[in-house]
Amino acid sequence: MGRQVRWTAIGLVMLCMACPPARAIGYLSGVLQKPAYVQSLGTLLGNAPSWTKEILKKNGRYVSGLRFHEEIAGTRYELFDMCVRVAKCIDTSIVVMFAPNGTQAWAGLSEKGVISFLGAPSDAQQAALKRQLYVPEPPPKTGPYLSQMMKTNPAYARALNALLDHADALPEWAQGMGRGKGWSVESPVTNVTIDGTGYELFDTCESQNCNRSQLIVMFAPNATQAWGALSHEGTISYFGGPSAAQQKALRETLGSGK
Repeated sequence: MGRQVRWTAIGLVMLCMACPPARAIGYLSGVLQKPAYVQSLGTLLGNAPSWTKEILKKNGRYVSGLRFHEEIAGTRYELFDMCVRVAKCIDTSIVVMFAPNGTQAWAGLSEKGVISFLGAPSDAQQAALKRQLYVPEPPPKTGPYLSQMMKTNPAYARALNALLDHADALPEWAQGMGRGKGWSVESPVTNVTIDGTGYELFDTCESQNCNRSQLIVMFAPNATQAWGALSHEGTISYFGGPSAAQQKALRETLGSGK
């Protein structure tokens, strides 16, 4: 979050695009007027992705934020955060860290959300670099939903009906779900692994009253079997005889507030 706030502020008032000398103080282009910085950065980027080379060019197509500092184990480091316009700023960013007087350099890269490091920074240095990297948030999950799965694979409807037909004291909204009746609110699938087996969990609840009544359904691989957990007016009930580990996964999904 701190990294995203930093970029918001920079985007408003402090971006420097390959600044001319008069404006370079405090930006990467300013310190790259010193040979030690040029040498350490050039060595660091020798085998780095090609898009990072833009920051070595006099008029490179990159966007830079103001220099900031981090103190690690008594040493004060200079850091610069940048993105490269030719590689799309939303997909790629780099944070460069210099030792005092530019004698050595390290970097953190973010490429489409994947973080890597250059120059073998220590754990503490990695943490400092990672804090400043812009990492785009993954797109919101949009599915699949249980209603979709039942339409495309009849095994889900069969397993759900077998579960709910033998469940006692189901609230009215949850009755007949396997036949497309009763439910009205659902969330995308959640995947969990229990003792080496992957399960799918689907969260459903009563329309406009999810805090009062919520049902989680867990499916075995290929929907060969289903289990459930119902939270209704503060009481949790389990259906289908889930194991202790399965109960735990069901209960945690109930409490996730999805």
